[in-house]
Amino acid sequence: MTAGKLPGPRRKRIRKALYISLFILAFLMCWCLLTILILLAQEKIFTTSEESIIDQNSYAGRGIQVVVGHYNGNLPAEKRANLTEEQLNANRFSPVPGVGEDGRPVKLDEFEDRLSDDTFGINQFNLIISDKIALNRSLPDVRKHQCRDKIYPAPPELPTTSVIIVYHNEAFSTLLRTVVSVIDRSPKEVLKEIILVDDFSSRSFLKDDLDNFVITLGVRIKVIRAQRRVGLIRARLMGANEADGEVLTFLDSHCECTKGWLEPLLARIKENRKAVVCPVIDVINDRTFAYQKGIELFRGGFNWNLQFRWYAVPPDMVRSRANDPTMPIQSPTMAGGLFSIDKSYFEQLGAYDPGMDIWGGENIEISFRIWQCGGRIEIIPCSHVGHIFRKASPHDFPGKSSGKILNSNLLRVAEVWMDEWKYLFYKTAPQALQMRSSIDVSERIELRKRLQCKDFNWYLQNVWPDNFMPRPEHTFGRIIHCYSKSVGDSCCLYWTVPRGGVVRVASMHNCSATSTFDRTELWLYTNEGQIKSDEHLCLSAYQPLNSKGKWAVQLKECGQYDNEYWDYSTYRKSFYNRKSGLCLDQPKHPTNDRFKKTVLTPTLSKCSRGNFIQQWELRPVQWLPNNFTSITWN
Repeated sequence: MTAGKLPGPRRKRIRKALYISLFILAFLMCWCLLTILILLAQEKIFTTSEESIIDQNSYAGRGIQVVVGHYNGNLPAEKRANLTEEQLNANRFSPVPGVGEDGRPVKLDEFEDRLSDDTFGINQFNLIISDKIALNRSLPDVRKHQCRDKIYPAPPELPTTSVIIVYHNEAFSTLLRTVVSVIDRSPKEVLKEIILVDDFSSRSFLKDDLDNFVITLGVRIKVIRAQRRVGLIRARLMGANEADGEVLTFLDSHCECTKGWLEPLLARIKENRKAVVCPVIDVINDRTFAYQKGIELFRGGFNWNLQFRWYAVPPDMVRSRANDPTMPIQSPTMAGGLFSIDKSYFEQLGAYDPGMDIWGGENIEISFRIWQCGGRIEIIPCSHVGHIFRKASPHDFPGKSSGKILNSNLLRVAEVWMDEWKYLFYKTAPQALQMRSSIDVSERIELRKRLQCKDFNWYLQNVWPDNFMPRPEHTFGRIIHCYSKSVGDSCCLYWTVPRGGVVRVASMHNCSATSTFDRTELWLYTNEGQIKSDEHLCLSAYQPLNSKGKWAVQLKECGQYDNEYWDYSTYRKSFYNRKSGLCLDQPKHPTNDRFKKTVLTPTLSKCSRGNFIQQWELRPVQWLPNNFTSITWN
């Protein structure tokens, strides 16, 4: 062997290994380059100015969050465009034995799955699956064992009820499944009648086909048809005026009642005729029609914008129910889609506000009225009713914009029932304030006087003492990053929902102008040290998984946890998190240009005296008019 030369076979192996290494290196370089190009493209495509993001999430653009939808409206024009009249009027109800039984999810084959996508927008749920499920399908008994063992008065001793169901262009299968579930799972002695109120439907199968079917069901069913679109509120009033039962039970048109749903509601009204009672709302999946038990320890509330929200029951109420989980849950507001009320009490209270249009805000209005005028709202944990939970709403507002109707309705709520607190609503809904001079609520104010109702302060202190309204001892306003003011536009802490996401996050963006006030920039810094948004979310510190002990910032429903308390130093202008021992810092991308483009969550870092990027101005926002010095809070 010649000195300095490797044997032939060994040289070949080394050369082969070198070629493979070069190939792998080239592949990795190409992969990295491609990844960078994709990320740049994504930023170009998905990065949107904060102004457009706010437009999409503002009150006027989004309206009231549909937690429990009320009834179907006309399909919006852009969704109707690709659907023929034949498709819209088709009734494909043809149940397949066993499909969806016991509330199980339903799967379709590839062809039917494509068809379901084509028709999904008609009602915002899977029509193909619904039409395969029997009207009397079995459902799981989701009640606690204490509820199943509870003994209620015998049906002859309970008040009778009229079940009122309003619909507009509802699917045949979901409407009739609602009706059949009421019949099959209600004691015959208490079910006085079912009243179907058709709010001027255009679907052909909701005419003679519906009439011919309901006469075969063996119970008293009235079908009332409006001669023009009147909306949910007035349609329910039409049904109530025709009711003969002692109790009115309102249901949406896409529900399924479970075993034992009605007796607990009627028994509670028998005990207290001024109790307005709601079932626990279980979820029927909009795509698979799987039946899922709802969360019992939730109750209704509202945000500063008067939008209904579900909030967790406070810890003290949870503890008080430990020995008897069948006890009613006191609820400050109700979702409004499903509830029972004594008929004479409903009339005595003033029924629904007839000045409200279509739907939206009526549940908040009647909730305030019930509580302030001597009644109470309760969720009955032993009563469960399933409801199709949709991610979007097919509702429309004929002849008017949704924003105008919702603002008009909520303005009526604020003016009649909220006293000086109405100005907080106007601060977050300037569109409503502009309409104030054109809305007459004098008749409802007279009703309030006649019923000798309590004021809104009483409601907040006695019905919802753990509310997050801005009391005098709290600071209400914006949180502005001081460094941003020194280099350009002021940047505000705000909450948002990232594109494609569902969870609200804390972020930074350029502060909105006073003329286009953005409610997502409003925070409540309590004297206890919580930083709250109007969605009852608290700015909190947490340690992400695999973070190796590092802390980050998140928004989480306020629950009096240690990690959601902050100390604000007016001298240092810093927020100190008590749990982590760290200070609120700027996002990782601090420039104002970046603030305009993406979700930028503040960070937590070691507190540093005089550190400009850890300085935040807590700037109060005045929401009361000048002639009010402050809210009187006992």
